[in-house]
Amino acid sequence: MTTQSNFPIPADFQGFVLWDKMHCPRPVTAMTEDVFCLTGITKGFTAAMDEFASPLGLAYQVFNTYAYAGFVPLDPGAEGMEARIERYKKTLGDVLPRMGELWANEWLPSIRPQVDEAIKRDYKSLSDDALVETFDKMVVEFTERYVAHGKINYVGVSASWFADFYNETFSPDDPTEAYQVLQGFPTRSLDAGRGLWKLSRAINNTATLNKLFDESDTKDLIGLLEGSDEGKAWLKDFNAYLDEFGWRSDVFEFADRTWRENPIIPLNTLQGYMRIGEDGNPETKYLAAVKLREQLLAKAREKLAGDPAKLAEFNHHYDGAKHYLTITEDHNYYIDQRGNAVMRLPMLELGSRLAAKGSIADANDVFHLNREDVKSGLKGTDHKALVASRKADLAEWAKIVPPPTIGEMPDAPPDPFVEFINKMFGVPPEPSLDPDVIKGIGASAGTVQGTVKVVHDLTEASKLTPGDIMVCEMTMPPWTPLFSIAAAVVADTGGVLSHCAIVSREYGMPCVVATLIGTNALKDGMTVTVDGAQGVVRIDKC
Repeated sequence: MTTQSNFPIPADFQGFVLWDKMHCPRPVTAMTEDVFCLTGITKGFTAAMDEFASPLGLAYQVFNTYAYAGFVPLDPGAEGMEARIERYKKTLGDVLPRMGELWANEWLPSIRPQVDEAIKRDYKSLSDDALVETFDKMVVEFTERYVAHGKINYVGVSASWFADFYNETFSPDDPTEAYQVLQGFPTRSLDAGRGLWKLSRAINNTATLNKLFDESDTKDLIGLLEGSDEGKAWLKDFNAYLDEFGWRSDVFEFADRTWRENPIIPLNTLQGYMRIGEDGNPETKYLAAVKLREQLLAKAREKLAGDPAKLAEFNHHYDGAKHYLTITEDHNYYIDQRGNAVMRLPMLELGSRLAAKGSIADANDVFHLNREDVKSGLKGTDHKALVASRKADLAEWAKIVPPPTIGEMPDAPPDPFVEFINKMFGVPPEPSLDPDVIKGIGASAGTVQGTVKVVHDLTEASKLTPGDIMVCEMTMPPWTPLFSIAAAVVADTGGVLSHCAIVSREYGMPCVVATLIGTNALKDGMTVTVDGAQGVVRIDKC
């Protein structure tokens, strides 16, 4: 893969945008661009930010099949910007302390019924017109979920404020210590890891299953498991796991099959889980994170015991920030995983009908169409040439590395949400002048040496063995089980509040994020030392 100097941008482009490699590390299809980037995220997030009276909205633009995100100014209207900013501050002061309550009692209860109904719906029984109408309604619901998501994002502001207060007050030696105080809470990601762990122990404790998983290719496992009573019993539990946690894929792309559709991904992860001992149990990691959090909290409050005002300020910040981990991980389960995955159901049914009508060659080609294309295809338009052209564009642009940013960053008044976004996406440091050193952001303290395994996506999960250094573009909650296997994580993207950083701290392992070049510069088999406090990766042996 090479860097593309000829990356055409529309002549009328204005502003500043960042390649969202964290969520969309690869070229996006036309359907993902339409429904996820331009509708769900752009309209949903901006509506949420407008409701909170933010001076900014967030908009996605797709250049040469790559998704870029940037802030856009919102018109204050007759209110005026100064008054709007004051209302914004007041809104945050009211909402942020109630984030946990709002998520549990208002936003989540509105999301779950939508998604559950979408899973149960019989799309095949609908007429073409009814299917299109249903899909349009689901896109509206999808956008509503991202309005809730846009509000949820602000819990990161509370986490950012708490970390700033903690660092200013205590000046800890470990720059990530403040975030460790926000770790050790139950999440759906933890539940998913526990479920995989239980399945892996069942494999290890049954000789027949252990032999199959140890000696067989993952693509053959389902058929082989169906050939024995032990295998059938295990598959029953595995399928129950997929019903709960299989509505996920590793990035935000509708064309990607979910774990339920492609169980090779969790089977790969299970092969890795089999190789680790009890010290890799997610429950053990969780309990250690709880213990560390409680110790740090007690220590902080003890230090502030003689200053009641400062202690009260500490507790105020902590009460707002303590929901960060749970909301961040759980919203991903309900909105970004299940909520996105159910959109494939009507899309695939539409694709089947378009293929039957001869508009496209294969049902999966529907992902290379946008909604208007789908509607015209149902009326008889032949889209095969259009699909072929878009597939060719995706393949061609996939060969290059797009520019990380486009435009000049504008001067803007301070905004706590922008400050949080910088901590989530990360602001990479200046690159190292030493070819054997890669610099990033230290996201989880600790130093470890190990063998590099570059994992581009979850289909490569089985290459990880205990003690390896996982090098990746980014991680999302579906990647969490891999943190039980790896000894450290090095990511191209992210900041101290990214998923990769959060889970690394939860698992007590070194992590360096925002390297930009890790997946290109590091190769399988290299020996490296990862310093998660300093944000440095040293190549010891090529």
